[in-house]
Amino acid sequence: MASEAPAPKTPAKKASSIKRLFLKVKPASILLLLKDAEQSWYPSKLARTSGASYVHVVNLLAELRKYGFVTAERKGKQNIYRLTERGAYFALTLDDLVKKCESAEAEHKAGPRQEAPPAHAAPAAAAAKEEKPAEKK
Repeated sequence: MASEAPAPKTPAKKASSIKRLFLKVKPASILLLLKDAEQSWYPSKLARTSGASYVHVVNLLAELRKYGFVTAERKGKQNIYRLTERGAYFALTLDDLVKKCESAEAEHKAGPRQEAPPAHAAPAAAAAKEEKPAEKK
């Protein structure tokens, strides 16, 4: 009985997508840093502030430019990066998501809470209370 050899594994192609880009901590933190338009954000400053390597930041900025989230403006030897309107929209949305996640985490750490009845059950509960006859004293 001849056994079949396993099929050779082919490396999966790295599909570049917006979802994949922003659902990671460092790209998300860089996008959130860029939200502060009062700062002059150049790659080494973003790397230092976000804790990412310079090379990683440069590669991320290239990808952000490709998707139209940032623009680069040359000032002397530095490229200053700013969010585009599209980038600002994504940054605000991401910031909102981060705040909701932090809030949910804080609630979870605070301990169990009483679950509210589902929204569709609320009208039925109210109707049941109305049908109860009032007790006589």
